[in-house]
This record gives sequence, structure tokens and C-alpha cells, in this order.
Amino acid sequence: MNWTKLIYVLIIVLLYTPMVFLGANVFFPKYTGTEAYYHYEYNDCYQKYPAPAIEKTSLEEQHKIEKKQTECQKEQQQSQQTFEQTKSQYEGTKYIFVITFNLIILLLALFLPKLQDSVTMGLFLSSIVTTFGATIQYFNSRSKIGFIALVITFFLT
Repeated sequence: MNWTKLIYVLIIVLLYTPMVFLGANVFFPKYTGTEAYYHYEYNDCYQKYPAPAIEKTSLEEQHKIEKKQTECQKEQQQSQQTFEQTKSQYEGTKYIFVITFNLIILLLALFLPKLQDSVTMGLFLSSIVTTFGATIQYFNSRSKIGFIALVITFFLT
């Protein structure tokens, strides 16, 4: 067995996979890094509407404050749900980008006969490994187009 061919395959796999994910984050920068999670303070509603001393307020005033805190918490939950839905749609677009790119590379690797065998095998394995990684990473995006592209990739493989 020729070890240099295996080294070429491994080099392509090890460089291709992070390159595709980095490219996805460069071309689709939203929801990456510190922006990947919804930011809010748990005690924000309690800071906006602090509970006064029990002795100094009536029961009615305490209920009004509790009601305002509850409404504030519902608004935060609604805001978080909106953030999560928007992020999921965006992640679906990222997933489609990664899968489509891998599908193109897979097609090139399979139908370009002029490449060396080690390069073809490296591109083939890289596109499969990256497709698998993207599927795991963006699993919650539930992209229908991404699923169709994944099925095409599976049958092409």
C-alpha cells in the first residue's frame, strides 16, 4: 500500500472539513460566537418591578407588581421563542449551504476523471465527513430542502 496516497487523503479530509464550516460561518455570520444564544437576564423582570417591603404596601399593590413581573416574564419567553425560531430558519439556510457545497464537491470528485485517485478519495471522504458533521450540528434546523439534499447525497454516494 502506498502511504503517501493515504497521507494526501488525510490532509484533504483534515483541511476540507474545517474550511467548509468556517466558510459557512463567514458567509452566514449571524448566530455565531456570542450571538449563538439568546441573551437576557433572569432577574430583569424583578429589577424592573421590584417587590416593595410587605409592611409598606397593600395586598392589592403586591398583586399588581406580581402581575407586572409575570407579564414581563411572558414577554421574555415570547422574545426567546421568536429568537429560537429565527435562528432555526437561519441555521437551516446554513445547513443547505454546507450540504449543497458538499454535493457539488462530491459530484466533481466522482465525475472529474483527471484527478489523482488520492485527491478524488480525499474529496469524496471529506464531503461525506462534512455532510455528517453538518447534519449533526444543524439537526434541529429541520430543513426540508436540506433533507432532500442529504437524500441526494446519500444516493449519489
